Amino acid sequence: MQKLRIVSLDRDKESVIAALHMMGAIDLRKSKLELEDDKPAPYSNDISESLIRVNGALQLLPAHEIEKAERHIMPKSLVSEVKKLEIINQIYSLGNERKEIEDDQRSIAYAQHIATAFLDIKIDFSKIKSDYLVYRAFETDGKGAKVFARNVKKSGIKDIELYTSRTGKGFLVLAVYGKSENIDEFFKGLKINELDLAAKYLDSTPVDILNTTKSRSVQNNVRFNDIQKRLASISSKNYSHLSNLKEMLEIELERADVSSAFKKTQSTFVVEGWVWKKRVEELKQRVSNITNAKAYIEELESDELAPTYTRRPGFLKPFDYLVSFYSVQRSDEIDPTWIFIISFPIFYGLMVTDVGYGIASLLLATFIASRSKNDQDGLLYNAAKLWQLNSFAAMFFGLLSNQYFGFQLPYSTPFHFDWLKNTPELIAITIIFGIIQVLLGLALGIYNSYHHGHKKLAIAKFTSMLVVFFGTLAVAGLLFGAISTQIATISEYIAILAVIPTLALSGIEAAEITSLITHPLSYARLMGFGLGSVIIAFLIDMAFTPNLSNGIVTFIIFAIIFVLLHLLNMTLSIFEGLVQGVRLNFVEFFSKFYIGSGISFSPFSYKRVYTKENE
Repeated sequence: MQKLRIVSLDRDKESVIAALHMMGAIDLRKSKLELEDDKPAPYSNDISESLIRVNGALQLLPAHEIEKAERHIMPKSLVSEVKKLEIINQIYSLGNERKEIEDDQRSIAYAQHIATAFLDIKIDFSKIKSDYLVYRAFETDGKGAKVFARNVKKSGIKDIELYTSRTGKGFLVLAVYGKSENIDEFFKGLKINELDLAAKYLDSTPVDILNTTKSRSVQNNVRFNDIQKRLASISSKNYSHLSNLKEMLEIELERADVSSAFKKTQSTFVVEGWVWKKRVEELKQRVSNITNAKAYIEELESDELAPTYTRRPGFLKPFDYLVSFYSVQRSDEIDPTWIFIISFPIFYGLMVTDVGYGIASLLLATFIASRSKNDQDGLLYNAAKLWQLNSFAAMFFGLLSNQYFGFQLPYSTPFHFDWLKNTPELIAITIIFGIIQVLLGLALGIYNSYHHGHKKLAIAKFTSMLVVFFGTLAVAGLLFGAISTQIATISEYIAILAVIPTLALSGIEAAEITSLITHPLSYARLMGFGLGSVIIAFLIDMAFTPNLSNGIVTFIIFAIIFVLLHLLNMTLSIFEGLVQGVRLNFVEFFSKFYIGSGISFSPFSYKRVYTKENE
């Protein structure tokens, strides 16, 4: 990344901003020059108000297909276009009328609810207003009604009348008492819902209220449907244009507000930001053309941490998302994502290792991804896309191990392995894999430490590598006879000697030596979970494979149990494959070198969906 400073005449500001916005190549930063801060464009408020107005109108309209892409309109013309659109006023008017109807329907529903509850109590709501008496009604359950009545009786208050009737969901209690009394203490702690007897439409007897509100509700429904039809008609003719205007206003609002990140003098403005080195010359040429070569562009030397910019194929973006979810990679450290891209599917495949489970997980992951595609920056979508890719690894390892929902087919491959017969070899392979990845992590840690000026730590990580490597050779030879005793003994001495400089150079790294020994062993969980899944699938097949020879009823019962148990085993395998695959990378591998806490490259850019550039 290269940091640039652009100094240009104020008269060219709008053109330069538009050009930078269209390029999407610069991540803007506030300049540290001792100059006055610039301000948003003078038309920023007008653009913002217009956007709110258009967006509000679109929210009131039913969605409609965008029929055509319009050319981009300049800011002042945009504001004028929105102001002259009388249809927006009609939309808001219809929207307000619809809201009034909806509010009225809620009032009607509430009045009908109360009137229905009072059908067994002879009352006229128009006559319950009094200067001396208070009328209060409560909905409660049987226990609440009894406790309330008991509390009133115990109080000794004689000037209180209670009316109780059963409703569909419990009981209605009407209390009538003098204004000098206070009965709030009587229903504390009870499940009681007080009704508003002064609500709209409560102005006659319950029967009359139900009849009146029913008629009113029918009228409201007719009006509501008419408004919906009118809004639908407006949408079919105007939704496309309003959507185009909204997109243009959003783009122009970004441009209008971005100058608050600039510095300025009386006649110039200053822009600073990070640009991907491959696009520096392109940006310089574009700004030069816009300003007729009157802009000054300087490449800056900066101690500031540059933002992290990654370029990977779209289908690999979820791996970047997961790494950034852990911590954004710094721009001055080695990118670990490519190693993660390779190792994560291998880990998942070893733990799920079944063609049937792989196909099932692919289908489920595809379904989840399709349902969450509207939030492509969200965790659910990216996790589903990762799951899709890992499902192919599960199928691949399932082919090698000949596993199809626990069944084995009569074939073999050059690299065929059997989880039950080749368990010792698989344990060795997974531990060796762990040793290689831990050593690779330490090697990357040496580079990062040295690159950041921590030379002692870099040397300590190198001696730690010696401890792990030669310690592994010593254990392999002395305990398992994998190599000659002489070589194993020499390796043991080297490993012990390597501990000494590690202790001297870095206490933290020395304290990590025990974990360096245990971390490679953690990779044995790959074999453990994979073997567990295979054994469970085998037992399910052995015990519950349905057979018509046992009768149709037994066949159906066994088929249901067979499917449910495989579904449970598959769910556990998939969950462990995803969680443990991530854990082995982030804990055992990343912890050896990864610094993180970087800043993602966020260019000043936009993406058109409906509109076209005004060329």
